[in-house]
Amino acid sequence: MAGRKESDTRESGKEPFYDRALLLHGSKRNEILTLSEVQRYGSFSDSDYVRLYGMTPSQWYARGVRLLGRTAVECTRDPLANLIGRDIAAMAGSLRPGTTFSVIDPFAGSCNTLYWILRHVSHSRGLAF
Repeated sequence: MAGRKESDTRESGKEPFYDRALLLHGSKRNEILTLSEVQRYGSFSDSDYVRLYGMTPSQWYARGVRLLGRTAVECTRDPLANLIGRDIAAMAGSLRPGTTFSVIDPFAGSCNTLYWILRHVSHSRGLAF
C-alpha cells in the first residue's frame, strides 16, 4: 500500500503490514522471520511466494532454513533463479566438454541463485561469502 508506514500500523494497535518497506527498511530488516511472517510477505496472498531451493517456505523452514527480513525481499526466488541457472548452463555447454567451473557469489544472502547455477552447470563448484 502506497504511503503506509510501519509506524502507522503500530500506532493503531494492528499488526504491521508485511510489505517490502517493513522487511527491507523497517524493524524486520535484520530480524529472523518466523514462517508465518515469511508467508504473510507472500505476493498477492500467495503464502508460497518465497520459494527457495525448489521448496515452499513450509518445506525449507522445516529443514532449518531461516531468513532475515531483508533477505526475504532481496533473494532471487526459484522461478527466476532456475532460469538464470539454465541460461548459464546453456552458455557453459558451448565450451569444451569437461570444463570445470568455479561459481562465486560475493553477495550471498539466501544463496538461491548459486544453488540453481550449481544444479544446472556440470562440473561446477561454488563459493559464497
